[in-house]
Amino acid sequence: MAKPLKSPGKTGTSGRPGAKGAHVDGLRGVDLGVTDLKSRTRFYTDVWRLAPVVEHPGSVYLRGTGPCHHVLGLHARPRAELLRIDLTAPGKAEVNAIHASLRKADVAELEKPAPITEPGGGYGFAFKDPEGRTIRILTGDKRHADAGTRPDRPIGVTHVVLNSADVEATSAFYVANLGFRIIDQTRAMTFLCCNEQHHVLAFARGTAPTLNHIAFDMPDIDGVMRGAGRLRESGFAIEWGVGRHGPGNNVFAYFVGPDEVVIEYTAEVARVGKSYKPRGPEDWTWPPGRMDQWGIAIGPTDRMKQAQQRIAFSPGIFHPTG
Repeated sequence: MAKPLKSPGKTGTSGRPGAKGAHVDGLRGVDLGVTDLKSRTRFYTDVWRLAPVVEHPGSVYLRGTGPCHHVLGLHARPRAELLRIDLTAPGKAEVNAIHASLRKADVAELEKPAPITEPGGGYGFAFKDPEGRTIRILTGDKRHADAGTRPDRPIGVTHVVLNSADVEATSAFYVANLGFRIIDQTRAMTFLCCNEQHHVLAFARGTAPTLNHIAFDMPDIDGVMRGAGRLRESGFAIEWGVGRHGPGNNVFAYFVGPDEVVIEYTAEVARVGKSYKPRGPEDWTWPPGRMDQWGIAIGPTDRMKQAQQRIAFSPGIFHPTG
């Protein structure tokens, strides 16, 4: 049963630049193409612990305990694909300003802003970025009135990491047209900030524009550990973790889920303001053999590294069929 919904107020934008008035202020979630809708829905509800909100023929929409109408859309497809990423903006003026910026940038595939008729509603548009990712910008989407936290359940999607064949150019595109700022850089990754959270997107060096992983926010370290235990009991090994990252300072545990999608439970992502000084690769180094602050995590495993390269974006701008 869907919970009561309400219209959201404007989201705070501490820590983001106000370049040309065009800026996003958050991440709502992602849409995945899955090869077996029934079994994938069962995993993300019974094991990963999201809750169904809307079901259509060929599509299921799942929420966390937070206010977003849904954070994960699952859609039946012949192969596993990353279909779309939803980014939010404070209002229609910002949506229209972002659209104008993208039009001036000669983005090849760009829809016009309009009311959204898909579950969650709102106002916005979708486009393909220069490497072929489908991104949707929206505002005014429905929110749940019963938002809260549960010890063993995800609040929502906190960030998405994407592989890129040209991290510098891709990051520059998101800074110039969506109002992100580069918050930190390592040898392998560039982290992008659009609100008080350290990052909601990051780009990792790769050979193609594929999905690296999707991170789900848990209430605290205990929530990460409870979730990790539940995954292990359900037959899903920890592929990297439990540990604490450098950039973002977040606790993490990674898994390879159904269809070889890499998913993360995380908590305590750093909050940053305009005074935060971005750091570069020389600031983020570890002793030999260490991959995080604690130095106790297993992994990342070869299986996870391979899975991080497999999930590509679907061709064309995604629209659900159901």
